[in-house]
Amino acid sequence: MLLWIGANTNYNVDLPYPDIRLVPQEELEHIYSEGKGTPNHLHGFYDTVEDIIYLPDTFKRYDPWSQGVLLHELIHYVQDQNEAKFQCNNAMEREAWPLQKKFLLEHHGYVWDYDEFWFFMISTCGPY
Repeated sequence: MLLWIGANTNYNVDLPYPDIRLVPQEELEHIYSEGKGTPNHLHGFYDTVEDIIYLPDTFKRYDPWSQGVLLHELIHYVQDQNEAKFQCNNAMEREAWPLQKKFLLEHHGYVWDYDEFWFFMISTCGPY
């Protein structure tokens, strides 16, 4: 997947593999929110401080959607390791979602038609 990211971006992907941890959904959401609340069914996230990708323990290695989620978080890892600059953390999604969509289609024939308004909301720096 790192090679695919390198072939589809200008990022250096000659990087060590990140630590990937599979945890129960409740723990995933607790870690992400730092115990302050529960996100709505989080699919995974990349911890920029610890350089850890967290995925739910329901992750299925050969499932197209699971692979797309892993790729998405690897994109954030690559962005971070390349010290890419963004106006805010949400802006990182502007790159990750379209790449995830392209990967799913190219590798699995999976058409991900995400809601464009939602994409705008989660990839735009506030205030809204």
